[in-house]
Amino acid sequence: MQKVLKQQKTENKTSIRYLDGLNLWILAAVFVANIFFQLSEVSSSIFMYVGTLIMIVPLLFLDKDDYIYVFVSLLSVIRFSTIFDVSVINLITIIYFFRTYITGNEFKKEKDKRRLPKNTVTACVVFIMYSLQYILNGTQALRMSFIAIKLMFFLVYMVDVFRSCTDRKTGAKRFMNIQVYYVIGVLIAVFTSILVNPAYSLDATRMSLAEGAGVNQLGITLAFCLVFVTMGMTKVTNYKEWICLAGVALPLLYYCFATQSRTSLIGMIITFAAVLTMGYSQPRARKWITFMAVGSVAVLGGLILFTEGSQLHENIMGTIERFTDPRGNDISNGRFDLWARYVRIFTTNARLFFFGGPLESYGNIQAHNMFLEIFALYGIVGAGIIAWMYTALFIDIKNSVVSLGKGKFRLLSLLPMAVLFITGMASHTLLNTEPSFFFCMGVAMIYFYGENDLDENTLADNDDSGAEPLAKRKGYKNFRRLGNSNSKKFRRV
Repeated sequence: MQKVLKQQKTENKTSIRYLDGLNLWILAAVFVANIFFQLSEVSSSIFMYVGTLIMIVPLLFLDKDDYIYVFVSLLSVIRFSTIFDVSVINLITIIYFFRTYITGNEFKKEKDKRRLPKNTVTACVVFIMYSLQYILNGTQALRMSFIAIKLMFFLVYMVDVFRSCTDRKTGAKRFMNIQVYYVIGVLIAVFTSILVNPAYSLDATRMSLAEGAGVNQLGITLAFCLVFVTMGMTKVTNYKEWICLAGVALPLLYYCFATQSRTSLIGMIITFAAVLTMGYSQPRARKWITFMAVGSVAVLGGLILFTEGSQLHENIMGTIERFTDPRGNDISNGRFDLWARYVRIFTTNARLFFFGGPLESYGNIQAHNMFLEIFALYGIVGAGIIAWMYTALFIDIKNSVVSLGKGKFRLLSLLPMAVLFITGMASHTLLNTEPSFFFCMGVAMIYFYGENDLDENTLADNDDSGAEPLAKRKGYKNFRRLGNSNSKKFRRV
């Protein structure tokens, strides 16, 4: 029993799990690299090469399983951290596969051989072959094929991230760390943009990270950070953890309003509504969610009432007015007309309908709709292949996670998927790296979100040895009466 009491005492310590095991060298390298990426936007392109080198060299010394943390820390800057159409995170993926499948020891012994996830790979290869049809159109053939190849490497990499975990504890820890590094990476990207290139951040009417980096995409990125943070608030174990998450949520909220992205605001509303309803149904989460709700209302109300005339107030009110008083009384900002145009062209051209076509076929204007862009570029046949590819990805990640031991299912675990596809109605194709990352994390969230849920009738889940719960062992009675005068009742019958 001393062992159990010791474990319970350890669990009750006010520690912050989210900061445990963070590699500060990775975060430092990401920060310095972001500085150089931003300098390349305002000065010479030579800074891009320096920033890329800063991120590539440490990979030679890191464990390859830690590459994912570097990878996700740089996802938000993928649009401008690119050399010859190859981004830094593409290079990270290539180096990972080189170390894992070529120079590593996975192929030295048959029993330890690392095999590619055949379902995902097969679907991706078919998609690559299908993309070659653009050669017949004479335009964008290499680009479309290159997109398909990069996507295959990334999707297989995400499956590998979870397949390489040896047990559920390791998998859950990695899943949590991925979220932490991703959120910190986004905050670093925004901070360095403010520091080096304020013309696109603080001084701009709508915040972005760089020229052409995408205001709306930054808003969606920040909204997904809020998804991870608010869902984390339903799982905190002490006040320090809650304060840590709240301290991260506040700047994320401000930056979301600074982008003045309606898509981001929709994602925020869905997130808070889901957490307040489904999360509140979890008894252990009610206190933390109540604090979150009261704090959010108080902070947002205070900013609206007491910051009039400031940039912060203008950002908040500007975002709200984009809903209440849209330009030309068109809340879609022209998207509805654009979608109607896409549908008209798509349905009146048999070749485009079945096989899709280049952007030129639609007036060189993106549809700003995840689903329309897939159908328009790849047709009905290609959309079917893409559906197969992401279904295979879902199954491979699910099998990898479930093999570690399945946790409880919670309805709230579907929130990342819901936000992805709802915001995708006003965003871009799922085939981009960041939306595909959200998809992979959404799959893993379904099976990892409830993994810490314990039976409330027991004091502890397991003893230090990892054996079965002590409350269920033969001979122990009145397990919940530890430390009182009735402790004699623990004698074996």
